[in-house]
Amino acid sequence: METIYNCHTHIFTNKIVPSKFLPLGLVRFLSNHRISRKLGRFLNKLNPKSSDDIFDRSASFVNIGNFKCQLETFEFLKGFYPENSKFIILSMDMEYMRAGKVHQPFVQQLDELSNIKKKYPDQIFPFIAVDPRRPNITNVVKEYIEKHNFQGIKLYPPLGYYPFDERLYQVYEYAQNNKIPIISHCSPGIIHYRGKITKKMLVHPITEEKLIYKNKQQFAEHFTHPNNYEILLKDFPDLKICLAHFGGPIEWDKYLNTSWDKNMEISWFSVIIDLIKNNPNVYADISYTMHNVDLHPLLKVILQDQQVRTKVLYGSDFYMLEMFKSERSFSINLRAYLCEKDYQQISEINAKIFLSHK
Repeated sequence: METIYNCHTHIFTNKIVPSKFLPLGLVRFLSNHRISRKLGRFLNKLNPKSSDDIFDRSASFVNIGNFKCQLETFEFLKGFYPENSKFIILSMDMEYMRAGKVHQPFVQQLDELSNIKKKYPDQIFPFIAVDPRRPNITNVVKEYIEKHNFQGIKLYPPLGYYPFDERLYQVYEYAQNNKIPIISHCSPGIIHYRGKITKKMLVHPITEEKLIYKNKQQFAEHFTHPNNYEILLKDFPDLKICLAHFGGPIEWDKYLNTSWDKNMEISWFSVIIDLIKNNPNVYADISYTMHNVDLHPLLKVILQDQQVRTKVLYGSDFYMLEMFKSERSFSINLRAYLCEKDYQQISEINAKIFLSHK
């Protein structure tokens, strides 16, 4: 193995999490270093006979999120990998998800990443988060890519927008013309839009389908669904984009355990496979999803398909992964299951092609 590329990591701190993201003021509570460290020690002691149970993992998650700065978090992350490993660092813009104010402005988060890039110029690849509701987002993207050496763009549609939002079309034109890679969240999850769902939002803006939902988390799946990328790719057929998490573990389970009867709902996994096969620049990463080792056989099988093999990227989703297992455990478990040739394909060969741009 020459070099491992982890194509999906986060190193942001609690400072960028909106104040009402958790109930009862818990974000502010956990942002107190003294309190969070005591909580971490308490969680570790709940089951003294184990060194890696849910309490230990929760303690690790709480403590990492409360590191003083992104540099401290990154240096903790890289300690799990061989010395010459490389990392895509995905910034997050949570200011418009209607969950309260954030303590650290978005630009400050980006400037911190820029300084880390200067310290580790060959080891990290920062991606700038875009949100169509942020003023002058195209200019912000150009500034950090052209002046601060950011390598790509990050989308997080469940925060309250569709990936085909026309306010992002200048960003896409810039990315397509310069072969700049994009990573977009593409799985159901707990980070989602918390604002009011209006009557206008209850109709899909393109298909005019009436949208149903049980709660806001489920409604956000309409923003996130991989079918939205078929719409985007009609306007930007050469866009280089990775659908993060490959649909997520629930959708992989759905694929494995649901009949292929034409009346059954198609899993996101299947939709993404079709997108990869039908579009030359569509990728998917396996971050977070592969913490479920029961899904490793399906990954191994799809890597034998030559149309898919060159479009899968290794990623972990640090530090979200910490709720389930350590970074090193995730990487080694996967590497041990796959042959070295398959592991190198997703953790080095494909990553180099994905990251290349003008």
